[in-house]
Amino acid sequence: MKKIILSLIITFLSINLYALADLNPPMPHKPKPTHKEQKEFSQLLDERLNFTPEQKAILKQNRKKNRKEMEKIVKEMEKLHNEIKVVYLSGIPKYQADIKTSTKKIQLVLLKQEADNLRKKHREEFEKILTDEQKVEFEKFKKELLIKKTNQ
Repeated sequence: MKKIILSLIITFLSINLYALADLNPPMPHKPKPTHKEQKEFSQLLDERLNFTPEQKAILKQNRKKNRKEMEKIVKEMEKLHNEIKVVYLSGIPKYQADIKTSTKKIQLVLLKQEADNLRKKHREEFEKILTDEQKVEFEKFKKELLIKKTNQ
């Protein structure tokens, strides 16, 4: 009985998640920023917000902790992407590959959601250490970045 209920739940979830997410074979990710690009961004942010030494110490500590948390999720996502890719490249018909990978696709969608939630938490932690003036400047900075991205 438990197996039947579990299979019904998985079927229901896969149908609903299929409607919510593009569950075709994974596409290449946008390239991760290089270490140099990350460092330049951090320097630019530091110049704009003029962090105090205490804020810098907290940011460094948070960045280290956040990186560890996110690395675990990213590694699991990469593993799932590779497993899905292997199935699609195996030469079996697409409908069979879709069925074989449905559980992994569900796990991938859930991991993406977990990563988004973690990013949001990290952003909130970052904004908590800012002064009111820095928060105003940070909002300006984000708008400028958005305008720059849309013009590219």
